[in-house]
Amino acid sequence: MSSSSHVWQRAVPVLGVRVWTHSFRLLIGLAALGTVLAAYRLVSPLGPLAGMSDAYAWGVWKTFNVMTLTALGSGGLAVGLAAWVANRHALHNVMRIALVTSFLFYASGLMALVIDVGRPWNFYNILLPWRWNTHSLLFEVSLAMPVYCFVFLLFENVPLILERWHYIGSPETRAFIRRLDPYIRRLYPYMIAGAYLLPMGHQSSLGALMMLAGTKLHPLWQTQWLPLLYLMQAVICGFALVTFITMASCLMWRRPLDTAVLAELANWTSWTSLAWIGLRAVDLLSRGVLADTVTAGAYSLVFWTETLLVAVPAVLFRIPRYRTTPQWIFRLVSLTIAGGMVYRFVPTTIAFSPVAEARYFPAIPELLMTVGGIAVALAAYTVCVKRFAVIPSPLSMWRAMVVHDRRTYPHISRDDDGNPIDD
Repeated sequence: MSSSSHVWQRAVPVLGVRVWTHSFRLLIGLAALGTVLAAYRLVSPLGPLAGMSDAYAWGVWKTFNVMTLTALGSGGLAVGLAAWVANRHALHNVMRIALVTSFLFYASGLMALVIDVGRPWNFYNILLPWRWNTHSLLFEVSLAMPVYCFVFLLFENVPLILERWHYIGSPETRAFIRRLDPYIRRLYPYMIAGAYLLPMGHQSSLGALMMLAGTKLHPLWQTQWLPLLYLMQAVICGFALVTFITMASCLMWRRPLDTAVLAELANWTSWTSLAWIGLRAVDLLSRGVLADTVTAGAYSLVFWTETLLVAVPAVLFRIPRYRTTPQWIFRLVSLTIAGGMVYRFVPTTIAFSPVAEARYFPAIPELLMTVGGIAVALAAYTVCVKRFAVIPSPLSMWRAMVVHDRRTYPHISRDDDGNPIDD
């Protein structure tokens, strides 16, 4: 682990490590179990596989996989806004991790949405505008999420794939990629704009969904500002998760840590968290329900749990020691992620009371399907970092990859800097 500044210079695949490790086999096993249960769910009655009821028609697939996982998958939005709009160029070092994790978390959430819908063969109706129900808040979510994931996020990850093909491919492959490059560059600004617009729209729509619950949602969470609060929390979770995944990846695969970049991420996590806390305090005060934060019994406890999980790291990150020490950064962003997950999950389940005495707890098959979806995302991320240049590294690791490629693909001619030479 390095404490020096600016040690990350480019992304490099994880070399010399097998894909089929024991942990990878475990992830594949969990993913297979979840997939089998999901397939059975589509052809069986709902009752034996879910804890849902007439009162709780949304199961954990929507309340966690869609509401919560898509917030964790907002790293592409958060880091992209900071790097491109706010010109924080240091954050380009973690842009690939942000884009890869965003795609995988969104894809996992969409897989769960297919299970939740129950009749995915009818999903083609989203392609037929004359069948759209434009009065439904779920319409925006059902349209924007797939388009954002499989068009904009996928496009943003295309350079990562083409780069690898360029290094290991034949001269004909490299020539084709060079011809393709100007068109990608020309299209990129428009795709970036769409990659910011769509997630902001559907993240706020997820909050707007809970506004429809009216008095069924506890006053501590029911507010007209819910769309904005949901969007802001998605940005916070995005920064925090990118920091967590980056550090965990570097620790797992023995990469040095660039404390300058990590401090920048911690700084953004802190300021966005403080803005969210301030906005929520103003909202509670303006609605006259601030007293509920201490008089609502168990709801007050949940409120302070989610608030402190976000507030404590936000305040501590204002102290230079805590945002420049890797150990503290890792601990504090872990708390921020937990707080964000609790906040996004609570309004749909814990603070939601559609009928008196009605309670919902996911059945074991529901939990296994959820775990299976997460396992798919983690297994896919493991493959990505071992096959493509995702994790930031120092220049020395880049040179090691060049030597590795020259041995594996001796037909590639390279200059002294490791760049391919046209044959």
